[in-house]
Amino acid sequence: MFFSSKKVLGLDIGSSSIKLAELTLTKNGATIDNFALVQSPHSALNSGEITDPVLVAEAIKASFKENNFRNKQVCVGLSGTAVIVKKISMPQAQGKDIMEQVRYEAAQYLPFDINQVTLDFHRLKLTTGQPENMDLLIVAAQNEFILNYMQSVQQAGLKCSILDVNSLALANIFELNYGQTDEPVAIFNFGSSLTNFLVMLQGEVIFSRDIPVGGFHFTNEISKNMGVTFEEAESLKVSQGQSHEEPEETRTFMNMALDYVTEEIRNSIDFYAASSNGLNITKAYYTGGASLTAGLVDHLNESLKIPFEAFDPYIRIQTGNKKLNPSYLQQISPFVSVVLGLALREAGK
Repeated sequence: MFFSSKKVLGLDIGSSSIKLAELTLTKNGATIDNFALVQSPHSALNSGEITDPVLVAEAIKASFKENNFRNKQVCVGLSGTAVIVKKISMPQAQGKDIMEQVRYEAAQYLPFDINQVTLDFHRLKLTTGQPENMDLLIVAAQNEFILNYMQSVQQAGLKCSILDVNSLALANIFELNYGQTDEPVAIFNFGSSLTNFLVMLQGEVIFSRDIPVGGFHFTNEISKNMGVTFEEAESLKVSQGQSHEEPEETRTFMNMALDYVTEEIRNSIDFYAASSNGLNITKAYYTGGASLTAGLVDHLNESLKIPFEAFDPYIRIQTGNKKLNPSYLQQISPFVSVVLGLALREAGK
């Protein structure tokens, strides 16, 4: 996807944690020069949207300084309901006519005013529609949403060189580690409040969608049904995967959330299938902090009849900084895929 020797600092601003990473590309892959993970400020983000840019900026600035980062050129990832990534098919066009046509076509699909978004596109080599048409992957984000991210980065003393999308960052890190696939494969990044879902084929993203489900839904289900605080519910949820003795009803409410999350995933897969011209998903990879939720992967395997495999972000990435503990990096591997994908981008591109 996007590989270069020009370093850029990857910045993943998530609802539960903020990650920074800097990589150096090598002939055999890449090395991690620096990395940091801190908890996101409480109530500063909501479903991928920054609600308090100042608090987020303070967290980024403190982590940057504490971990001795030097590069202030940042690639920041976007996700959430204010960001749309969609494949469209439209008549062939050239030069300036493409963007004009893209804006017209995008306006038919976007759930918000085309005049209030920043729009970009990538022409796909694979064409699944009519031969006289061209397939494009369009990316649109609401300007107000982007502004909050830009404010957080700038107030942290950094420069936003690239605005990326988390699902496309996942595509970057997948291709670096696994190469190109001849059959469609899905990647699921289960976060706190969102799940990034994308499908890749022959090195291209042919489908992308952010599903509004994540670890929050399990915690919330326990909290509201058992009458405990959110913090207590989170502790009960985590204990489910650690063989601790917990109230029996905890498992009941966990299963209710499992059914709901699985159904939302199924609906998104069905939506993909309806527009894929028979390009069925043959395998799925999973990552993200919420993928550690007890029973989630087993439930998805059984319900969706698609083999799920843990995504390994370190197949071709090694530690280049002796101060970084390899065992710690392995421990947090479910949390790092997006930020490493962002750090693979090229400054100025």
